[in-house]
Amino acid sequence: MLRTMQLGQHALFVALLAIGAVRAGDVVSVGGAVLLGGWYASGFAAVRRRPDSWRARVWLGGLVLGWLLLVLWSAEFAWVAFAIFFICVHVLPVVPAVAVVVVMTGAVVATQLAQDDGNVVARVLGPCIGAAVAVGMGLLYERLVAQDARRRALVAALVGARDDLIAAQDALVAAQREAGAEAERARLARDIHDTLAQGFSSIVLLSRAGLTGAEDPRAVLGRIERTAADNLDEARRVVHALAPLDLDGGVPLTGALARLIDRVTDPGAPVTGLTVDGTPRPTPTAYDVALLRLAQGALANARQHAQASRVQVTLTYADDAVRLDVVDDGVGFDRELVSAGRARSGYGLRAMQERLEELGGAVEVETAPGRGTAVAATLPLVAPAADTLGPAGQEQT
Repeated sequence: MLRTMQLGQHALFVALLAIGAVRAGDVVSVGGAVLLGGWYASGFAAVRRRPDSWRARVWLGGLVLGWLLLVLWSAEFAWVAFAIFFICVHVLPVVPAVAVVVVMTGAVVATQLAQDDGNVVARVLGPCIGAAVAVGMGLLYERLVAQDARRRALVAALVGARDDLIAAQDALVAAQREAGAEAERARLARDIHDTLAQGFSSIVLLSRAGLTGAEDPRAVLGRIERTAADNLDEARRVVHALAPLDLDGGVPLTGALARLIDRVTDPGAPVTGLTVDGTPRPTPTAYDVALLRLAQGALANARQHAQASRVQVTLTYADDAVRLDVVDDGVGFDRELVSAGRARSGYGLRAMQERLEELGGAVEVETAPGRGTAVAATLPLVAPAADTLGPAGQEQT
C-alpha cells in the first residue's frame, strides 16, 4: 500500500506539472517545468531514505521556491502545489508543514482571485479544501510509514530473538552433551579405579608373592587367573555400565559384600570380617552399587597401601539411613596432604565422595599416620534417590 501511495504521489506531481506546462504553452513555462521536474527527481530518492535530514529540507525549499517562480510566471502551475503538500507533511514536522501549506494555499488562492471571473467563493474554497485533503492524506501516509517502521523493527527483533534462541538452544545442547560426556568420563574413571585398577594391583601383589617362592607357584597362578578373569568380567561391565559382578543375579548388598570379602581373601591379605547391624531391607540398586564400590576401594587400600592385618566391614540399617563402615588397623595417612593434593594418591577418596554425594549421601574419613583408617559412608532412606540402574542392572546415563 505504501508503495502504491508513493507511485501515486509521483504520478500526481508529474501530471499536474505537465498540465500546467501544456496550458501555459510558452517556452519559459515548459523549460521551467522541465527544470522543476528534474529537481524533484534528483532529490526524492534521498528524501525517501532520510526524510528528516537537512538535505531533504533544502531540497523541499528548492522545490517550493521553484514552484513559486513558475506560479509568478503562469497561474496554470498553481495546482502543482497539491502534490507538494504531501512532500511537506513527509519532510517537515506537523506544525512547520501546516504553516508551509497555509502559505502555499494562500498563493494558490491569490492566483485564482487574480482571474476575475466573479466566482470568488469557488476560487477560495477549492484550494482550501484541496489543501485540507492533501494534508489529511499526507498525515495518513506518515502514520502508515510509522506503523510499517514499527512492524519492520518488530520483525527484526523477533528474528533476532529467534536467532538468539536458536543459539541458546545450540549452546544448551552442546553444554548438555559435554555434561553427559563429563559424567560418563567421571563414571568410567571411578569404576576403573574401583575395579580394574584394584584388580591389576592384586595381580601385581600375587605375582610378587609367587616370585618370592614362599607359596606354591601353581596356587599363585590359579589366584592370578581368577583375579584376571574377574577383572575381565568387570571390564565388560564397566564398558556397558552394568551392575558390579558381586551384585549379579539380584544378590542383596549383604550378600554382595560377603562375595567381595571372599574374593579378596587370600594368603597375605588382611583378615576381613563382615558385620550387619539392624534388619536388612531392600535398597535402591544405585545405593548398593555405590556402597559396594566404596567397600572395594577401601579394602584395596587396606591391602595395598595401609599394610593392615585386619579390616572390619560393618553394614548398618537404621530407620532413616544405611551406613557402611570400613575400618583397618594399618599405617594410616596424613589427610591434609591428600586434601591439599600433595600426595600421589587420593583419587579414590574423591571418587568415593562423588559417588555418595550424587545420591545425597556423605563420606567421612578418619585417619592419622600410624593409627589406621576408618571410612564411613551414609545414604538416606527417608527419600531415596531415583534408581539410576534399570531393572536389568544397566546403569541409566
